Amino acid sequence: MDRIDSQPPSGFRDLLPADAAARQAMMDRIAGIFRRHGFSSIDTPALERVDVLTGGEAEVSKQMYRAKLTDNDEPLGLRFDLTVPLARYVAAHADELTFPFARYHIGNVWRGEHAQAGRYRQFIQCDADIVGPRSIVADAEIIALMYDVFRDLGLADKIIIGVSNRKVLDGLSDFLNFDASRTPAVLRAIDKRARMGWDAVAAELTAKIGLDDQQVDAIRELLDLSADSAESLLDKAHAMLQFSPRSHEGIEELRRLTALVDGLGVPRSSWAVDLSIARGLGYYTGTVFETTLTALPAFGSVCSGGRYDDLVSRFAPMKLSGVGMSVGMDRLFAALDELGLVPPTAASPARVAVLDFDATARPTVLKIASDLRNAGVPTTLYLGSDESLKGQLAWAVKGGFPFAVIIGAKEHERGVAQLKNLAERTQDEVPFAQLAGRLAV
Repeated sequence: MDRIDSQPPSGFRDLLPADAAARQAMMDRIAGIFRRHGFSSIDTPALERVDVLTGGEAEVSKQMYRAKLTDNDEPLGLRFDLTVPLARYVAAHADELTFPFARYHIGNVWRGEHAQAGRYRQFIQCDADIVGPRSIVADAEIIALMYDVFRDLGLADKIIIGVSNRKVLDGLSDFLNFDASRTPAVLRAIDKRARMGWDAVAAELTAKIGLDDQQVDAIRELLDLSADSAESLLDKAHAMLQFSPRSHEGIEELRRLTALVDGLGVPRSSWAVDLSIARGLGYYTGTVFETTLTALPAFGSVCSGGRYDDLVSRFAPMKLSGVGMSVGMDRLFAALDELGLVPPTAASPARVAVLDFDATARPTVLKIASDLRNAGVPTTLYLGSDESLKGQLAWAVKGGFPFAVIIGAKEHERGVAQLKNLAERTQDEVPFAQLAGRLAV
């Protein structure tokens, strides 16, 4: 018979147990940080109606996976992020929620992107958003949350949170005198700068969008602005962006945000104003931010987000602002793996392997496994076909179990077990009644 290819499709991947355990451990830590900041967990369907997801944006539609059972079904698509479903969720449940509403959501999303290192077509996002407040204090709170996530992961000195405001770039049409209808395309082009390089962006701005060389040069000059402090950089931007009230509004918001982020204790070494940040999705209206690993900037953003003031109004006649962030778990995990910073994690969650190599002792072995589990000790019982102690010990070592419980005929008769520390290669004799206490974490 012809064999079916066992490899997953391009852009998708399998995770071996150790990698899955390490990723899950990281997600659990992030969820704990979200809860510490007062965010509640929610869930939404993986499939949403196409009009919910796209909001009429053609660029979004190009990357969306669609789903149908029959030709008569309404058009559905796999969610490409967790923010648009959140806006629909808030509109559907507004009467049941208390605002401001702080929620977190960890789940898979799907995008038909070109697969490359750290970029997959199915990936996990860890989102936290605050819906309701128009105050820019909420923006500062999200930036502080981003910093706490990376600090608690031991990465505070290895990341930089770049912060900008969409209003600064929204004002380019006034500053450079081009039709404002081109602004979304200009922002999408600028958003590709980090991964495609300036030459490719400049070519798109001229050949596809129709800007002239002088306008493109002015955009690059703005994006390349630098200074010793956030305040000085904003002074330069203010002086450069003459005759653009929209840009000046964004600059003033960034000035206020700077003081608030300082007040929340986020060190200047971990964040900076970066006017080149555009965020290609059209629903952003104010503050935007992206986090990169300083040792691997080519990996792109591993955590991003921003403010969206009009998203909920797509679904209901209500004005509810929102601001949030999203950790790209799979890209972050791939980057940390390349840097050798993923902490080693056992493939099995079990703390102890109970070996079963002597039929006469089997009733006791089964009871010990059950007793350990009932005492809260994660326990695996050997179920393989190798009946030798040597073979089962080799299996336990390969499986990465910290401990093995050995009970043969002699141990069965005496009411004791041999407790073997597989990492340290030591062994103690322990009465059955004391095993759970010895193995408790």
